Amino acid sequence: MSPHEEAVTKKDLRDLQKDLKLFKEEIVHEFHVVSEGLGDQIKLVAEGHSGLVKRLDRLEKENERQHLETRSLIKLPFSDLQEWQKTA
Repeated sequence: MSPHEEAVTKKDLRDLQKDLKLFKEEIVHEFHVVSEGLGDQIKLVAEGHSGLVKRLDRLEKENERQHLETRSLIKLPFSDLQEWQKTA
């Protein structure tokens, strides 16, 4: 063994194992904290998406209603025009 090398003792290995176990526990804890926050954000996005879908449904129904109303308003003058062309 060279003069700069130190022998690793069983105590050193036990201490290293304890440190690694603590480090692992910290990482797992941080993962849980981050994943909880991420879950909350996903719920918010899902709620926003649901709201947008409902709004689009309402807009689609209103658009269809207006379209039918416009067609009915145009239909009468157009039928009058067709009658006028037949008599002319």
